[in-house]
Amino acid sequence: MTRIARVIVGLRFVILPAWIVLAVLASVHLPSVFDSDSAELGSLLPSSSEAVEVEKKAIDAFGLPLLSHTIVVAGEPGGFSPSQGAAATRYIASIDRQPEGRGSFRALPVSDSPGLLRSRRLGTTLVVYLYMDPTLSEAEAQDTAHRFAIGLQDATGAPQAEVTGALPATSSETEIAMRDILWVELATVLLVVGILAIYFRSLGIPLLGLASVALAYLLADRVLGWIAERFGLAIPREVDPVVVALLFGTLTDYLVFFVSGYRRRMLAGAGSRDAVTAVTAELLPVVLTAALMIAGAALTLLISGVRFLSAFGPGMAVAVVIGAAIAVTFVPAALAVFGRLLLWPQTPDKAGDTPEDDAEAGARGQAIGFAAHHPIPVALLSLLVLVTAASGIRNLALGNPLIRGLPETTSPKRGYDLAAQSLGPGVLGPTMLVLEEGGITNRGAELAALQKRVGEEPGVAGVVGPADQPLQGRYGAFLAPGGNAARYALVLDADPDGAEATRILSRLTNRLPGLLDETGLGEAEVGLTGDTVIASELEDDTWTALERVTPAALAVLLILLWALLRSRRAPLYLVGVSVLTVAAALGLTVYVFQDLLGYGELAFFVPVATAILLVALGADYNVFLISRIWTEADRRDLRPAIRIAGSRAGRAITVAGFILALSFAAVALIPIASFREIAFAMCVGLLLDTLLARTLLIPALVSLFGRGSAEEADLADVTAQRAGARS
Repeated sequence: MTRIARVIVGLRFVILPAWIVLAVLASVHLPSVFDSDSAELGSLLPSSSEAVEVEKKAIDAFGLPLLSHTIVVAGEPGGFSPSQGAAATRYIASIDRQPEGRGSFRALPVSDSPGLLRSRRLGTTLVVYLYMDPTLSEAEAQDTAHRFAIGLQDATGAPQAEVTGALPATSSETEIAMRDILWVELATVLLVVGILAIYFRSLGIPLLGLASVALAYLLADRVLGWIAERFGLAIPREVDPVVVALLFGTLTDYLVFFVSGYRRRMLAGAGSRDAVTAVTAELLPVVLTAALMIAGAALTLLISGVRFLSAFGPGMAVAVVIGAAIAVTFVPAALAVFGRLLLWPQTPDKAGDTPEDDAEAGARGQAIGFAAHHPIPVALLSLLVLVTAASGIRNLALGNPLIRGLPETTSPKRGYDLAAQSLGPGVLGPTMLVLEEGGITNRGAELAALQKRVGEEPGVAGVVGPADQPLQGRYGAFLAPGGNAARYALVLDADPDGAEATRILSRLTNRLPGLLDETGLGEAEVGLTGDTVIASELEDDTWTALERVTPAALAVLLILLWALLRSRRAPLYLVGVSVLTVAAALGLTVYVFQDLLGYGELAFFVPVATAILLVALGADYNVFLISRIWTEADRRDLRPAIRIAGSRAGRAITVAGFILALSFAAVALIPIASFREIAFAMCVGLLLDTLLARTLLIPALVSLFGRGSAEEADLADVTAQRAGARS
């Protein structure tokens, strides 16, 4: 590694401009993935969705859709008058009379009048399902919906008409994420600059950090854009905030490690270039191994089976690899060229004692020393804290609360609240039940009986179906023209994308065979579709993804740790601690968001993405800490080595950990529930990792289990060889 380090330092005047030129060329010739219109949330759909297939078959059989993903909700707090109702009817009828053609659409109204649904407030709300021309773009469809809402409001004089549903909510979420990412970036910049400036008492080091992150982000954006264009891969826009936090965090980590080692060697009397060469040689295998672990763990998301998660993997992996490449070339080259200037106004020859010099006497050094000399009680207490926090995952529930997770100021959320107050939230995403059997449309009595029985099931607010003759006659919605299929729209008494709705649907699915037999329809083929069915599929796919990804990610980390640390035992307890830290972070997230804040569930992708990131980033700190302990243990007994190396490395790890934690915490500035959940989980997990795992638990476990017999034998051989060389 020393030879490679010398090459990097020797080419310092080539490396710096080369990265800048590369960034300029990439920005000119490669597309941006995060500014692309192709990075949409449609990849939320499971890769093989039975619900989607049922909906496609139903459209073929009935000739028109029943489910709508764009809905207009109009409200009149004092209740709609007869004249307002008549005006709404005339306006909606004028839409139905439009000639077929591009841009045409249809509207189906449902009000909270008695009869159809178990209304909470009568006569105050009108829900209109819109069926758009599928050839319209997302922007055109949303514009059409907003024009309809304005027209309905003008016709009725209602004070409120909102556009809501899955498609408007997706559009709103993307708009908010792209708008507020600027605030995330600004907050992260201020945090990073402030912490680095205070820690190093320097102005140049924060500027070097910002330059490194800017280069890495620009290149990651363009490389991912090229990959997406070349291989037809959709990178969701939701990856952007995660990539920003990941690059800021990891690159700042590496910068802290590099500058701390550089400054320590300068104070020991080394020249600037010699100090850069030495620290680069020391950190090169550490940074590359850590980056490979993060990238390898992220790429295991490709086997998750969930397209949304699979798209996260390449985004994070590419960002980390580019960041590591900049960390081991651009950063040392800049230190070699501007070293003393970067440390201004403080210079190594005037700095006096550095934080590393008195680290052993500080509180952290004393804590690490105590853990090393009293490993059993420290390990037990630390494990108790983590296990207690992790107990929350017993109640973990998953969902995809797309509309409910939006800010109150958005039209989709206002429409959701308005509909939920009167008709219940389930009206915004009905579940469609489809029955197929030869001649089933002629069995009106049995179909009506099933509609009545399903409507009486717990958690079902109402059912619209073949028994509703006015609707059936006007819209032809429930009996297929061929006579072989019938369908119902079930409104569940819960958010259609939430965990409670999936529980209601699960109970109903288990009851359906009995209900069909009781009503004489037991021979019919049954299909279910709708938002709740898709949310249920996403939940099932997420648990399957965890089962697939977790062993693969752990295998990647173990293999790389074994290769770097040359230890049989250490990788096992290091990875074990990282897994327990992930469980503790998710458990605390469940307690805060599900229980304390009443969310009811976490967004389905939060546990998987959090687990992969925390395990990989925890391994990053493992590599840095344990490699320092191993190096120190070459010169002294293990327990003193743990205290000395852990104390000296501990300050850098603590600063790096705080920066990474705060970088992810800044993602919470995006006022969307799922972003705030992942921000909290990542921040808490990184703080637990930094303050508890690396300070107490890992030193205690290293003291208990040591390096492993093979490594101890290697150390004995090395010691004997050194003694022979000296003699």
